[in-house]
Amino acid sequence: MGIKIKQTNLGSKDSDILKMLAELRRNNLSGANELIFKVIGIIKYLLKLIKTPDEDIKEQILILSVEIINSHPSIAPLINTMGYILNNLEFINKKTIEKRLDQFEKDRIEKKRALNISFQEFLNHYKKRPSKIMLISYSSTIINLLAEFNKENLEIYVLESRPLLEGRKTAEILSQYFKTHLIVDAAIGKFIDQIDIILIGVDSILKDGSIINKIGTFPLALVAKANDVPIYVIADSFKYNLRSHFDQRIIIDKKPIYEIYDKKIENKYLKVDNYYFDMTPSKYISGIISEYGILSIKQFLEKVQHSLPIEWFKYFLNNKRV
Repeated sequence: MGIKIKQTNLGSKDSDILKMLAELRRNNLSGANELIFKVIGIIKYLLKLIKTPDEDIKEQILILSVEIINSHPSIAPLINTMGYILNNLEFINKKTIEKRLDQFEKDRIEKKRALNISFQEFLNHYKKRPSKIMLISYSSTIINLLAEFNKENLEIYVLESRPLLEGRKTAEILSQYFKTHLIVDAAIGKFIDQIDIILIGVDSILKDGSIINKIGTFPLALVAKANDVPIYVIADSFKYNLRSHFDQRIIIDKKPIYEIYDKKIENKYLKVDNYYFDMTPSKYISGIISEYGILSIKQFLEKVQHSLPIEWFKYFLNNKRV
């Protein structure tokens, strides 16, 4: 076998996997679907190092899973990707994982197809008049869905999404298809009375229906509620957070200070706090557009809790791996 794995890391003969995991942890700009693609790439690379197809690689895969899950603790699809691949596997070898990966990729295509249908149904509701849509941050799912319906009479408003300004990338892409406005985050109130709907591609949906998304989503929701502008989440079932399902604490980490304050801090009373994510209660969300259709938060949770392989995650909790 081409790689040795210790309990605490993936170390040793091939450092490429460690480099790929480090890159995954540092990746703060990609959306959840793009991160899933990178995770699949890491798993496939590990499988290339396995020379014996029938060799038991359960421990290697489990340790790799922990590294992947913990790389972005607030992004639910990474947990569910590993859950899909590992669910109900007592014996794990190269052949079983390759089979699961093939099945996974087919199912992701089907989820995408079903989500496209749901989004088209949703968009048809707004066809009768020009619609102005507000977005925050960067979601490859939303961008791709909107781009597919580029003949619609839509106008897009994108919050720049500090501190990493992912909204700029969103605006640059969508401006190829629609009249697009890039605005600063603090300008929500100035433009909200022009907006018909707000679309959000979230990182996690929690057990109580709250959502975790780019910082600024919560104040956007408050302003929207005060002005009767509906907010719809666009997400597939993989956005359901299994940490939350099992009542685990959801950690939203602080990020580097220099991203928002690049001076040396000499005043002990000056504290700089930088977060990428915030949490928005479900009462501010009008509905969820998913592969299940256009549903309320409650309806979505009922469906997702019966469709995901939820119990697999107990293994990691019971063995204190995550």
